[in-house]
Amino acid sequence: MMTRIMVLVADGVSLTTLSSTLEPFQHANAILGYSRFELQLVSLRDKNPKTMAGICVSCDAQSSEVLGHCNVANRPDQVILCCGQILKEHDKGPMRMFVQRVVQSSVPLFALGAACSVVAAAGLINGEKCAAHWKTIAPLGEKFPDIKFENVLFTGDGKVASCAGELATFDLIVGFIEKTCGPRISSEICNHFLASGKRSGATVQLLNGDALICEDERFQHVLRIMTETIETPISQIEIARRVGLSLRQIERIFARHSFDPPSKYYINLRLTRSRQLLEQTRMPLTEVALACGFSNLSAFSKNYRRVYGATPKSTRACFTGKYLGHVEPISGLCT
Repeated sequence: MMTRIMVLVADGVSLTTLSSTLEPFQHANAILGYSRFELQLVSLRDKNPKTMAGICVSCDAQSSEVLGHCNVANRPDQVILCCGQILKEHDKGPMRMFVQRVVQSSVPLFALGAACSVVAAAGLINGEKCAAHWKTIAPLGEKFPDIKFENVLFTGDGKVASCAGELATFDLIVGFIEKTCGPRISSEICNHFLASGKRSGATVQLLNGDALICEDERFQHVLRIMTETIETPISQIEIARRVGLSLRQIERIFARHSFDPPSKYYINLRLTRSRQLLEQTRMPLTEVALACGFSNLSAFSKNYRRVYGATPKSTRACFTGKYLGHVEPISGLCT
């Protein structure tokens, strides 16, 4: 059994994104003792691409060769578009052509970084949602108003998945490896790279990332207060008093920028923090509840289920048991 992975590398990709794409596959092969994943690096144009640091990446083929001499579907089982946060103008045409051929051949596709904009332009985003790096969310939202660009690590479970790139790539790739080889392999990979665990795609890139997207200083002031008082929440009236606005003014500011009402936004911010703690720490559930401003575990569980459709206990079980606990040797697991 072998899974063939084609990685299309564009000029300007960061070394972080590239290594986060390749290293988990290579380490999975080392753990298993055979080439479970076969990697093929493909350059977008007629030369080896350079990373953002100016380091040349030696590729096995050019995209024109791949598209000209064979059907893409006969080559890879998965295609990964590995880009930086900005795609050079002369690369957009070749990238669109490559994406169209991949989609026509029904090959699953991961779009990293700026590749998300190419996939969005091609109308391939499922559910009209797309993950993007927080620095690019605002301009992409203006360019593609019908698509909701989200401040999450990655999204999409079908033929096309979008990913913010950088270290979020590691979580996407490890999740893919887990689906292919099982949780014990993905746990070994996380342990090797000293990762505290594989984060879910819904994990936010930045807890207060909306402040970086929305330039309204009044919104940023309110959000800063909310973020600083997650453990000890204060009333909406007190927030209004601290920023020198009326509660109605704050509600209009949130509505104007398409955010949830302040009260709902505040509690969802606390629940976002709780999910991070559940996925990435060993804190007892009661401590997580208290750290996120809930007076008791019952109230915390009720609100958590309302937003995420699961209990805090089930979320902790999915992550702590697999990624933070003891991992036994895996020799003989896959032969």
